[in-house]
Amino acid sequence: MLDYIAVPLSTSGVRVCVETNCYKVLRHYHLDKTNPDTWVDEEDLPSWVHDDDVNTDHGGRATPRTERRGNAMDDETFTLSEQVDLLGLVKGNILKSKNVRGDANLISSTQKSFNPQRYLYAVHADTSYDDLCVGVDRLKDSIDQRSSALKVLVQNNFDRFVSAKNVIDSVYDDMKEKTLNEAQDFGTHRLNTILRESYGKAHEVINPVLERREKIEKLRSTVGLLEPYRLFFNLPNTLQESIKQGKHQQAVRDYNKGKVLLAQAFPANTPGTGSVAGSDNASTHSSSTLTETKRKVFDRVWSEVERIVAKLRADLESQLEEPWRGMEEHERNIKLLFDLDTTTDPVWHCLSSQYRWIKKILTESYDEQIVIVEELRKSDEFLQSQNMTVAGRTELFKQILGAVNSSEFENMFSKEPEVKVWMAITTGVKTLSELLLRLLPDFWKLAVTFMDGKIQKAPNQKRRTGANVDPQRVSQCIAMVKDILDLYSSHMSFMLVDTLVSERPTPEHNVEQAESEKQPPRRESAIVAAFFLGKIITEVSNCVNDVNGLSLREGTFMILVDMMQQVRWKFVNMVCEAWGEDATVFYRHEDWSFETENSQTTVFVGLFYSFHEYCLRSAYKFASIWTATTEDAVPSEDVLTVIPVEFTERIRKTFLDALYSFLDGLVHLAFADAERKSEPNQNLYGSLENMSVQVKKTKVIDVTELDSRILITIGNLSELRAVTIPKLLRDFERTCTITMDEDGKALIDVVDQLDNILFEDYIKRKTVVASRVLTDGILYGGIDWYSIPKPTGVHPFMYEALLSLVVVHAQITEIAPPLVFRALSALLINMAQDCLRCFQQVERFGMGGMLQATLEMEFMNHTLHQYQSPSSDEILQLIYGAVDRAYHPEGGENLQNEMAGLKKLLSDARHATQVQFMCFKQPK
Repeated sequence: MLDYIAVPLSTSGVRVCVETNCYKVLRHYHLDKTNPDTWVDEEDLPSWVHDDDVNTDHGGRATPRTERRGNAMDDETFTLSEQVDLLGLVKGNILKSKNVRGDANLISSTQKSFNPQRYLYAVHADTSYDDLCVGVDRLKDSIDQRSSALKVLVQNNFDRFVSAKNVIDSVYDDMKEKTLNEAQDFGTHRLNTILRESYGKAHEVINPVLERREKIEKLRSTVGLLEPYRLFFNLPNTLQESIKQGKHQQAVRDYNKGKVLLAQAFPANTPGTGSVAGSDNASTHSSSTLTETKRKVFDRVWSEVERIVAKLRADLESQLEEPWRGMEEHERNIKLLFDLDTTTDPVWHCLSSQYRWIKKILTESYDEQIVIVEELRKSDEFLQSQNMTVAGRTELFKQILGAVNSSEFENMFSKEPEVKVWMAITTGVKTLSELLLRLLPDFWKLAVTFMDGKIQKAPNQKRRTGANVDPQRVSQCIAMVKDILDLYSSHMSFMLVDTLVSERPTPEHNVEQAESEKQPPRRESAIVAAFFLGKIITEVSNCVNDVNGLSLREGTFMILVDMMQQVRWKFVNMVCEAWGEDATVFYRHEDWSFETENSQTTVFVGLFYSFHEYCLRSAYKFASIWTATTEDAVPSEDVLTVIPVEFTERIRKTFLDALYSFLDGLVHLAFADAERKSEPNQNLYGSLENMSVQVKKTKVIDVTELDSRILITIGNLSELRAVTIPKLLRDFERTCTITMDEDGKALIDVVDQLDNILFEDYIKRKTVVASRVLTDGILYGGIDWYSIPKPTGVHPFMYEALLSLVVVHAQITEIAPPLVFRALSALLINMAQDCLRCFQQVERFGMGGMLQATLEMEFMNHTLHQYQSPSSDEILQLIYGAVDRAYHPEGGENLQNEMAGLKKLLSDARHATQVQFMCFKQPK
């Protein structure tokens, strides 16, 4: 700033203006220079005439700053001179430095009472003469500088002074001519007029105010009397603010306080009546003795309070109808309504609303689930799946049966149309059960509080006891709970029964009836049904048991008990029906593939065991699943559920019927006419077209051949008799704790009968070739058994007959090796019987005929030696006896020598045919 001030300006007027402004700044902040070195308090202000402040050049001429300070000295209001030394000899504040006492005005150069002698005495009493001389010189220089600055100021601004003087004179003349004259009362005429008008208006305003002063005093007196009821008069605003902030408890407390204040003001009125008018009783207390006018004031305030509270009641009652609010919130709102003197019963209002909403949401949810299930059943995807090929259905069945015990079962088959339907039904059941468990507990809890009178109030505001509760309302509560459970039970029954069997033929519709009536056979899998029925019954059972934990009253829970009993029975029936129907057509799943470990048995047998065992376990689970049978029943882990006899008998009957149906299916497979493979309804008989199976990676079996199917079926029957059926019987006995000895014997007898039927049919057809060859050779081959010469070898018909057995041996060995001995033994017996029959028809044998017949029989007997049995030996002896009886010796024969020659022929014949009949040799 010094630099700016020190710059020479072209115009003296501007320079003086700048210096003047700078001076004002310094004076405002009590500074002695624009760049002070230290901070000083206000009482220790620096001197304006300090040596450091007088800046002169080398020629002794004062700098512009000095001139600026000199210009400032003519200001009589510059009070800093009172505290600085005029001679510049004392540093700082002279009042403190010299410890000046007495009147400070005597040493202040700006005061009229300034006394130079007193100043010198007070400030420079101990100053030397030389210093005083130096100070005088400084004072003179300061005065000269000030005078010079004033002269410069006047000289530089003379034209402005003259102009200002002319303007002032002109303004004064104009004012004197127009306003400052006698006609205008020297400028006060207009003001006097305004004052007179104001005076009149003041009278008009003040007089009514004065008249009302008495009323104001009365009102002030009234306010004083009503001061204790300030809370009452603020109650409407307080209530609205609390309600706006959601502080309903606070609003209730304020409302009750208002009732108390109202009762104190008008003791004769009952609090909460909503009006105080009409009270004629005078209170003995001074604060209660109020005029009728003040009663109206209270009435008006309380009417507003009642209006606000009525709206709050309406809001709380509407919240009781909102089902998504929790029961705690409902109970809180009910208590608030009671505390707000509601005229209705909020508990009953809430119960009625909840009851209607629960029924509505259960019905809506049920309808939605039914629509979903029906849409899935009618979808093209589901309808097309009903026409799946036998091979595709068998493959899917194997996959389902193999994964049914896996936790990933639903994920694995979630895209299958049938599984989609079951998943939709399961979801519907779960949704209904979850809704019941989510809604009923809160509803029952509220109903109990209502029936027990825990949160109700009588009109006299006293708590009611359970004995005082209206019995009709209690009955209505019980009826509502029963109605809800009835609705759940009916929806569940329809969804679990009617929906599941809506497209299923009746049980008596067997395959043949379905075929004859052109109705498609049942397509739903018993395994899939059992799997999802198990999930469903578990869900329903858990729901029923959870509801039992609510401790419902007056037999209400028995609705669910009865429903659960019906569901158990229906589920057992459903799985048994599906079990039996699937067993009837189970032969469709026979793909003639053999077990890896047991190549004599097809996978079909093990598949049936898994199917049968899973259906058994599922049916037993449905029959034995625990549910409470009374309202007081409590589940216990060590209590075994007693299965009703009808349940066990139903399962036992289905178990046996399914086994018999399966056995019938085996026979059906064995004797299925291959020619029917081209018919449209081929899936009833299994697909046999171009079908062959590979055994042990080296042999291929053509199952279109009747013999192949019979041999495979006989092998399966052997596995059933030895392993599968005994294991299934043990499983049943262990599961249902029922002895199955008689039923087991009957089953084994049936298996044996079927085995004999199949085996005899096979042997009978295989014996035809040998029988025809033997008959033709013995009876119709042109042999004269009486006159033929002694034998030279075995006849060709015997070779041919035995070669037919080689073919049979090869076939059995390829398909069912365990049957070789049994089959060849039977064939040996049949051949022996055929030989016996034929030889018995020969009237007589000569020596050559007898020896030839003996050679034939011995060759057959020795070739099939390992397949001999007591029966075959007995028949052979009968043959020898028949030949011996018809033998007519000619005399002179040496039988001993003839028999020796016969043995040689037999040995030669066997040696010659050892390659052809090597298969009949016993393995070493």
